Amino acid sequence: MTVSDTSTPAEVSGGAPPDARRARRLGRIGLLVNQRIGGAHGLQKRYLDNESLGRAEVAALRKGANRAPGELPEIWELTRVEVPDGAGDAPTREEIAVHTAMTLYAVHQQSRSECMFVPGRGLGRAAHELVGTNEENPSARARFNALVTSTTVAELRHHLRNLVSLLRSRGIALDHAMLADDIVRFQRPGGAKNVRLAWARQYYSLPADGAVSAPGIDHDTTSTNHASTSEN
Repeated sequence: MTVSDTSTPAEVSGGAPPDARRARRLGRIGLLVNQRIGGAHGLQKRYLDNESLGRAEVAALRKGANRAPGELPEIWELTRVEVPDGAGDAPTREEIAVHTAMTLYAVHQQSRSECMFVPGRGLGRAAHELVGTNEENPSARARFNALVTSTTVAELRHHLRNLVSLLRSRGIALDHAMLADDIVRFQRPGGAKNVRLAWARQYYSLPADGAVSAPGIDHDTTSTNHASTSEN
């Protein structure tokens, strides 16, 4: 079951107005992250209302940003995902995506009094605001380029942490639910290429079916192998 993007702001973002209608419906993992962060009783509202539980949850999640899924028992409840029987010992794509999105939200929201989770604000759009219309911040553009050319999920997570820290310092919000879906797609065979294209379209605010040519972003560079989950 999917959730329509006609949901009201209070339902999806803990009181934050949506930046724009999402270009696509959220997948199962995106919906899960959306529910946990947003909503009338979501993590973002608990944190911004200065509830002791919300503050403690965000602090715990921040500790997990540099850790693998499952390593910190104190965040299991916030990062749990249903896994199929016989999933094996390694984290699934979905577990990696939820863990990464939830912990990065905590990094993003740290010490900020405004909503850092805003539905519809894709990674490409947030990066464009960070870089500036006239490329005023070439260092940020270089970091974004490094992120979009990642070939493993470990590399992607590393660059996401760096970029989210920059977004936080500038008070630029992001849709972490959309990001979770992107991370799942990135890990599928051939998926990285599609995710890059989506981010490039967001960067230039192009429609989903529009052609795009993004300087510094090579849409043909992709990996068809499963991304490594090990962290350096």
